[in-house]
Amino acid sequence: MNSARIMVVDDDIEMLKQVAILLENKYTVSLMKSAEQAMESLGKGELPDLILLDVYMPGTDGFSMIQMLKANERLSRIPVIFLTGMVETADEIKGLTLGGSDYIRKPFSREVLMIRISVQLAKTPPKHRISDEIFSKLTENERKVAVLLCEGYSGKETGEKLYFSYSYVKKVIASLKEKLDIGNTNELIRKLRGAE
Repeated sequence: MNSARIMVVDDDIEMLKQVAILLENKYTVSLMKSAEQAMESLGKGELPDLILLDVYMPGTDGFSMIQMLKANERLSRIPVIFLTGMVETADEIKGLTLGGSDYIRKPFSREVLMIRISVQLAKTPPKHRISDEIFSKLTENERKVAVLLCEGYSGKETGEKLYFSYSYVKKVIASLKEKLDIGNTNELIRKLRGAE
């Protein structure tokens, strides 16, 4: 089975079942009946590699949910594909403008959905999976450095991406090691990624 994890958020139970059957042979799938349930799960669980998100749902709709995702540093990098019955061009433009990676109208072609998911997963860099417990202990700059280290960037590349000097990045890494009681950088990265 592919290790990629996909979260499907839709208030239509039949749609959740249909998508689960389609995806479960290739991906690890989690099903959420509402944006509220999805956000609660994202707050405490392991992050998915991609979210399939309905737009029209009672309570918090898909457009509001993606705004919450993009406003959260820990969740903002998860690609979101809207999978929705809203077929107006204005809705598609809104979804993409808010940060959606793709927009697929229902009823959808199974083959097209699978290809669009694989395309998004292929072009999305590995994201950090830092637990909330660790993330909450870090300063803003420590979080930024930790995220990039988890994504595979070297200390020097991290400095370039954040416009920090390399010497400052090294100080931040030293601070991370001290906070998490870790001896070397490779162990630190494993810890941040949730590896035992």
